[in-house]
Amino acid sequence: MKRSLQWMVVTAIFSILTACTGNMDSKSPESLKVAVKTESPKEEIINEGGSVPKNTPGPASKELIACQKALEDRGQFSIKGGTVDYQSGLRIFPLLNFIMTKQSVPANHPEQSVFMKDNPIFVTRNDKYANSLVFAAIHSQRTGVLNGVVGFPDNEVTRYYEPMVFGEKTDFTPQVPVTEADPLNKAVEVNRETWGNELGELTKPCNDSLILPPTKKATPFFKYNGKIYPFSKEIDFVAGVEGVGFGLAEYGNRYPEGKKIQIPILLYCPNCSIENVVMIQDGVELPFKKDPYNDDWQKWLGKEWHAFTSEEIDFDENVFADADFANIHSKLPPFISQNPSTIQVTINGEQVEFVNH
Repeated sequence: MKRSLQWMVVTAIFSILTACTGNMDSKSPESLKVAVKTESPKEEIINEGGSVPKNTPGPASKELIACQKALEDRGQFSIKGGTVDYQSGLRIFPLLNFIMTKQSVPANHPEQSVFMKDNPIFVTRNDKYANSLVFAAIHSQRTGVLNGVVGFPDNEVTRYYEPMVFGEKTDFTPQVPVTEADPLNKAVEVNRETWGNELGELTKPCNDSLILPPTKKATPFFKYNGKIYPFSKEIDFVAGVEGVGFGLAEYGNRYPEGKKIQIPILLYCPNCSIENVVMIQDGVELPFKKDPYNDDWQKWLGKEWHAFTSEEIDFDENVFADADFANIHSKLPPFISQNPSTIQVTINGEQVEFVNH
């Protein structure tokens, strides 16, 4: 009953906020202070051999270093100093740094190391497709607990994310991504609207380095009530469209009969021909096929987006609801073990690997 009351309060608050902001003039992709350009493969710099060796990023450009500094300032984290906060609303900024540099910022608090492990946004170090992104909310046993169970049961995994979903117990305001804006250090929610307005000058150094999908304002093909899930607001910001995170959670997961689950993957890849999509864990592959609603996703988001759904995977919801890892048994990713998964996509005939940290 208490949890239901919290949801009602959260929904009411969100409705009020939506009513206040829903009529604001939208910014066009070109005017947003976040880089949204998409270059064709012919225009991108390609190393000999066509890929970047793992864990060997090239030297950072002046533009990238300037953007990194802006992200550190806004997110109050320091790569050299070893400080980062993955639990407050500032968490969006080290996540953006990961998307830009393909390098995570190590958590200085051990309990916060789970954030990047659970991160649903995958990137590649392959220069040809450096601007491509994979969104996969379920990619491990932990994220099966977090995003595969209907509702939000209390367990060792969900407790970390409870303030982000329900807010602090004092006011039940969801802890959406936020930062402080000069000169009054006013708290500003981080979304595509504020990025191009209140935060425009502060994030200007990222205009040419942080390449994200274009901002788009369009009505989803599903009913969107603003409900917040772990990482859903981060997904919305990175994807550039409100409701993508919600859609993956509410309309991506499928539950066939017999304690099974099918999990979604959403891929952003301009000028790409997509073939095989597999999730790999402990050397075992989980194949994906085109989602039955792929056409609806593309009508909503654009042809650069591709939706996939997995084969059926064994999934005992009661075991996952209890976060009873010892009793999770599966022969298929991402529930074989607690080891991380990678996602491999064949793009324009080339196998490209995506990682989430």
